[in-house]
Amino acid sequence: TLQQHETVRAAFPALQEVPYLNVGTYGIMPAPALEVFLEALEEHERFGVASGRGKWKKVRQTREDIAQLLGCQAEQVTFTGNATDGTTLVLAGLSWEEGDEIITTDEEHESIIHPLLYLQRTKGVRMRRIPVSPDPEVMLARCEAVASPRTRLIAFSHVTCETGTRLPAKAICDWAAERGIWSHVDGAQSLSVFRMSVQEMGCDSYTSNGHKWLSGPKGTGIFYASPERMLQLSPAHVGAGSLERANVETGEAELWPTGRRFEFGTRASVLWIGLGASLEWFSSLGYENIEQYIAKLSGYFKDRILERPYMRLLTPKAFEDSSGLTTFAVKGKSIRDVGKGLREWRIPIRGIPHYDAIRISTAHFNNEADIDTLMTALDQIMEEPVED
Repeated sequence: TLQQHETVRAAFPALQEVPYLNVGTYGIMPAPALEVFLEALEEHERFGVASGRGKWKKVRQTREDIAQLLGCQAEQVTFTGNATDGTTLVLAGLSWEEGDEIITTDEEHESIIHPLLYLQRTKGVRMRRIPVSPDPEVMLARCEAVASPRTRLIAFSHVTCETGTRLPAKAICDWAAERGIWSHVDGAQSLSVFRMSVQEMGCDSYTSNGHKWLSGPKGTGIFYASPERMLQLSPAHVGAGSLERANVETGEAELWPTGRRFEFGTRASVLWIGLGASLEWFSSLGYENIEQYIAKLSGYFKDRILERPYMRLLTPKAFEDSSGLTTFAVKGKSIRDVGKGLREWRIPIRGIPHYDAIRISTAHFNNEADIDTLMTALDQIMEEPVED
């Protein structure tokens, strides 16, 4: 468990009013990091380019901290606005021919599905969706069943946003590498929840964000590509900062061979200072401690679900097959029924229409009392008549 957990909770004053159980949608910033972020924002907006010179040093430190968290080099990290940005950098950065195929799963967020639908509509690329499973053999068999000589990319979430199933990312990426297929991983629901490394995973590219489990500012995203794959991506947009060498007289325009090729123009430096402050706060807790705590709390929550015959657990029970997301259905009640009832308790949730289910996030700042409050609310909702 996290040491002095009440001290951790004290960094999130909103918890005194709301049992916040929806970090999988939006995280909330710890007070010490928020203070740093707001101070940097005020200075930047008051003084502009006359603000302190230490700003970019802090941004560089954030990049290095993200690289350490991902297990890569700082130059391989691109700052973006969200996880969707990273996916579109890959899809828009590659050339496609009609009939090319992309494998994905049937539990992907719109951040993957919508760009793929657009690519399918505009380029004639075919999307092949497969069911999810935490079992490597099952997932590889499903990949193999839909793969063809036209398969160029497999894009999937490390942890699915719908049931919180942890996919065997390394096995899938290894399978793709053996066939020359690009592997793209969305880590929006896994980064900082449990230990991972892009090098060990073997993915060609990876995208995530800072505003969920990292409790950073909204509008912070992270993209990684291996050095070899980075050179294969042609940015759809460039600007001041994208080019390592540029010469109007000769026409020279050479992109940076690093993640800098995707960063240009006026940058949101203050957002990255804010994320850096959150990362520093997280490091003080210890990422292993965070993982162990989330594992224990999600286990407690799943046990409470399984105790109730009116609830059906959709997330794998074992933490090694899941994460901090837990999805369940309530028999006889729709998302609308449950969501309306929980709003009266000020408990924010994420509905999963695919399964007519509810998704809850158990984060580093939550505790068993938050879960108990949720279960009390659900028990009462079950006693209420269903509206026509």
